[in-house]
Amino acid sequence: MTDLVKQLLEKRGVVGEEAQKKFIAPDWEKDTHDPFLMKGMDRAVERMQKAIQNKEKIVIYHDYDCDGIPGGVVLYDFFTSIGYDTFSTYVPHRHNEGYGIHLHAIDRFVEEGVTLMITVDLGITNVKEIAYAQEKGIDVILTDHHLPIEENIGGDKRQIIPEAFAVINTKQRDCVYPEKMLCGCATAWKLAHAFLVKYRDQYKVPAGYEKWWLDMVAISTIADLVPLVGENRVLAIYGLKVLSKTKRQGLQRILKNAKVKPQSVSETDIAFSIAPRLNAAGRMSDPVEAFKALLNNDESVFYADELERYNKQRKSETGDAHTSINFDEIKDKELVVIGDEKWGPGILGLIATRIVEKTGKTTFVWGMGEDTHIMKGSVRAGNDGANIVNLMNRCDELFVQFGGHEEAGGFAVEKKNLKKMERELLKVYKEQINTFKKKQTSIEIDFQLETERITTQLYREIKSLAPFGVANSAPIIKVPAREKRLKQFGDRGQHIEIAVGGVSCIQFNVDEERKKFLEDQNELMGTLEWDPFKNKVRVRLV
Repeated sequence: MTDLVKQLLEKRGVVGEEAQKKFIAPDWEKDTHDPFLMKGMDRAVERMQKAIQNKEKIVIYHDYDCDGIPGGVVLYDFFTSIGYDTFSTYVPHRHNEGYGIHLHAIDRFVEEGVTLMITVDLGITNVKEIAYAQEKGIDVILTDHHLPIEENIGGDKRQIIPEAFAVINTKQRDCVYPEKMLCGCATAWKLAHAFLVKYRDQYKVPAGYEKWWLDMVAISTIADLVPLVGENRVLAIYGLKVLSKTKRQGLQRILKNAKVKPQSVSETDIAFSIAPRLNAAGRMSDPVEAFKALLNNDESVFYADELERYNKQRKSETGDAHTSINFDEIKDKELVVIGDEKWGPGILGLIATRIVEKTGKTTFVWGMGEDTHIMKGSVRAGNDGANIVNLMNRCDELFVQFGGHEEAGGFAVEKKNLKKMERELLKVYKEQINTFKKKQTSIEIDFQLETERITTQLYREIKSLAPFGVANSAPIIKVPAREKRLKQFGDRGQHIEIAVGGVSCIQFNVDEERKKFLEDQNELMGTLEWDPFKNKVRVRLV
């Protein structure tokens, strides 16, 4: 371990030789936790065993995003591995149904004779729907990682937990599981792992076989922006190893379409190449197509190519929406609530993210789905540190539906209530603003160096701290750029490359304001990454 690596680790709070070694090269057995420490896990696996022995009909109900889809695949692979085929999967349609569990879906399961439903990446806020399922004779094993609804009683906050047969969510206050920030897919993987720990021999599943599903866990852990420290870091590291050897034909095609070499796949490839393609199915068409693209069969290749087509369509529509937004009109708002009936539900989250990036404001974006009377929406927290779920919970009577976690969520609202929703959200926002924990928005430089010091060796040293993400951000470097050459590339010239010395510095999706800013700078800031086309190190600007 070099002095530079030690310095960077200490700056991230990883102090001492043992802690630093553990961070760089975690041990699977020592650095992952017993799944049975999760509240409800014993009860959940015993109910699953009973359902399998009695040949009950089971449904896996998973979300449509890049956490729920891989999580659904994990449980699909799990049931397949134990030779159980009396199960089905259900993923709500992003446009037609929206986030969460729906009563009409439960009615359908009742008609089909389902007696056990396992949720993935959703359900913790579906108190009414889960109660309905249980009343109808469907036991629910709820696996989720989102925040439960809270109510304030006499100044004390109390979590409202659905009365499912078993609830597996580490954010329950009385759950003692050490890692509180697992993603939804990892939580579902823990359920499958726990079952095999207890019943592996009975179903003749080899020890460690469940690690082959960690490719899905890595995708979700990185795409869903959970902190990449602790157990999450271990899951991501081992998951990337599995992903580099993936035998899933559809995933191989996704990587090929994205021009990503499987053997060198990284967290950056997941964030900017794999995740957008998986999410594109739900945004532009039917999320079940992303699910089918990840299954290991011949049909998956067809769906992987469909995802490529949807991703191109998504880019085009999002670009059109961005150009229609007047940022001068919203930059001074305390809270941004904006929408357009021309905007499809599939691009709303992308628009909200873009507005937050540009303005720093908490942003609610709505658009029109299939029902012209119900507007669908996405919300992203700004630099003010607003808690999205709490904001919407305070205005719950205005929403047809809502859910999410602290920093991102979704909602549905009647068209006639849009103005009222904006007024009430702003009112609640003003009441709560003093309780928010503002985010750190300034960029902290890790070190400054001349371009000739940007070498493959330096990149390898820094790469030893990967995967990078939330709570383990890639080191930021600053380089002098008094003499530089700038060029634009991409279909619409939306990307920019700045040559400084012998080093390329790039940034994607740059508007004219950002381009002019970069042209005027004598120093540039960014992170080091590998350029697969030029086969050398480059700087990704921030």
